Amino acid sequence: MTETNEIIKNVPLSTWDYISPGFEIIYPDYSFPNMIVGDPNSSYWPYLRPEIPHSWYVDKQEPFIGFLNRDEAHILYNTGLKFAGKKALEIGCWRGWSACHLALAGVELDVIDPVLAKEDVYENVTSSLRLANVLDSVNLVDGYSPQKVEELAKQLQRKWSLIFIDGDHEAPAPLNDTIICEKLAEADALILFHDLTSPDVTQGLDYLKQKGWNTIIYQTMQIMGAAWRGNVEPVKHQPDPKINWNLPEHLAGYSVSA
Repeated sequence: MTETNEIIKNVPLSTWDYISPGFEIIYPDYSFPNMIVGDPNSSYWPYLRPEIPHSWYVDKQEPFIGFLNRDEAHILYNTGLKFAGKKALEIGCWRGWSACHLALAGVELDVIDPVLAKEDVYENVTSSLRLANVLDSVNLVDGYSPQKVEELAKQLQRKWSLIFIDGDHEAPAPLNDTIICEKLAEADALILFHDLTSPDVTQGLDYLKQKGWNTIIYQTMQIMGAAWRGNVEPVKHQPDPKINWNLPEHLAGYSVSA
């Protein structure tokens, strides 16, 4: 493969690299030379679902913290395609895997993460985004949300059409992130969440549901979700039919895509 950001229809995926049918496929692995398949049983986070056999990717220098898996990254990418040319915000980028998928979808992306203050992490993320030819469309900002979100919005006189919340997962952080993001979302907007396996993260989606936003759950290893309002729609997703899926009790009131 010569183009790192080329959309590929038939990618040679491993046995447990599931991607929902109907999705456009992107394969930017070349831009992440430190990415390996990790062992989910080594994670200290209690809401990781190691019983789901989909490949769990990590940075080999930090093998206890996972990236979005292949299916989750493609929910993000294909959602981003619907917002190409519009402003997007990501809270929490870790090593830039999710930011890369959003940028490859064509959004103008602001990223906020305190880990970007570390020189080695910043260089790692910028290197990956440069290899993917998307660095110019990504604004990397070190800082803590929700304060930095409000500060950036004022500084740039900006609202966002697409928002991805994947920052601090412990309460009340996900709820606080969601409250500020709702205020700074465009009238036609969609907000995505990762790691809804955690009740703390789900507080954010619960808040938007109570405020009248439409909601949907995506059955993936870590469970993603979308909330939207106005003239936008979420992507449709088919969970891997090889897996006997269950839904945590705190998500029982939500509709599941497909």
